Amino acid sequence: MKNSNFLWKILGVNRILYYQIKQEKELTNLNKEILNASVFNDSIRDCEWLKYKSFSPGGWAVDYGCLYTLFRVLNGVHPQNIIEFGLGQSSKLIHQYCNFYKDATAVTYEHDKKWIDFFNKDKCGEYKINIYITALQEIEYKGEKTLSYKDNCDELKGQKFDLIMIDAPFGSPHYSRSQILNIIPDCLNDSFCIIMDDYNRKGEQETIVELQNILQLKGIKTLKRVYQSSKEHCLICSEDLKFLITL
Repeated sequence: MKNSNFLWKILGVNRILYYQIKQEKELTNLNKEILNASVFNDSIRDCEWLKYKSFSPGGWAVDYGCLYTLFRVLNGVHPQNIIEFGLGQSSKLIHQYCNFYKDATAVTYEHDKKWIDFFNKDKCGEYKINIYITALQEIEYKGEKTLSYKDNCDELKGQKFDLIMIDAPFGSPHYSRSQILNIIPDCLNDSFCIIMDDYNRKGEQETIVELQNILQLKGIKTLKRVYQSSKEHCLICSEDLKFLITL
């Protein structure tokens, strides 16, 4: 009986410690997000190409930290060919950029027509968003089931992109958003940047590991940085864009 009470006390203390650590981490991430919100808003204040500056990060959407990273890529690298997986707050940045710089093009993959209609009504401004509507499809990668876009985005093979933003489909337990693995490295320009949102999840982490392995086998040298705000996003870039891992 005494041993049983002692065990329960230990379990109770461990449980309290677990929730304390969890709350401290959440508070730390919240503080980082508040700071990133301030940095992002300061950075875009005088941006000529970003006319409409209303954003609603959080929840399923990218956070301020990811928006800031994406803004720095657009503003500093000036990519000309962009592919985005998942319509959302990042689309407001990408497509305003492409509406201003006429030599730049972007396509956003999205499967949900209702979400597209809602987003277009909710967004500020008259800039055009180039959306490719396609269904989701369950595929297998290394024996694990995961969501991808129809035909695993085969239509993108042979096209060249210097910025790839990955925030869809929905997360999977393993190899999440693995459509990127089907199109690299053929779809990459010599100079490129890839951003994966929700990197705090195991499925996205597995996909990034696979992505790096594929590029390494092809002799393509890359740099990697994980940025944290309310959640994490991962940036992988060619070596000539090394400043992107110092943001």
